[in-house]
Amino acid sequence: MKFSFLCDAHRQELTTNVTKSIRFWQEGFDTAQFFNDHGLWIEALPHAGCAYEVAEIFISNREIDIAVAYKWFYASTLLLAQAFDTLGYKEEAFEVLGLAVERFDRELGIPDTDSKLVMDYLNKLHWSEPLASSYCGSNQITSGLSGASVH
Repeated sequence: MKFSFLCDAHRQELTTNVTKSIRFWQEGFDTAQFFNDHGLWIEALPHAGCAYEVAEIFISNREIDIAVAYKWFYASTLLLAQAFDTLGYKEEAFEVLGLAVERFDRELGIPDTDSKLVMDYLNKLHWSEPLASSYCGSNQITSGLSGASVH
């Protein structure tokens, strides 16, 4: 399944306007984090999803520092997966993490990629819940968000 939180018009605009996309990502991530902090996961989900998609655009377009794009994508991935997981959508949480792993895997094939940085994020994703639960038997996304600060 491919998740879609952005409409085509917004996706196109955010793909071509880096200043607007940075602001949009920050507002979406901060709003999702606010709802997360207050246990309002249904409200957090669309904001986390938009932040996740915009962060992936940053990686694809390479218009911001790639290390920042990776950091924001990782943080957005964890926030979205945690929202799905907390709402009981375990398969969707797992899929979000799997899609992020696939995205980072594709980065390894790009020339001049910082392979160590990409491998660090891949390792973190593999050991974040629920991926780690497939190895360890846990069912909650617990690792990463406290270490995924973007400020």
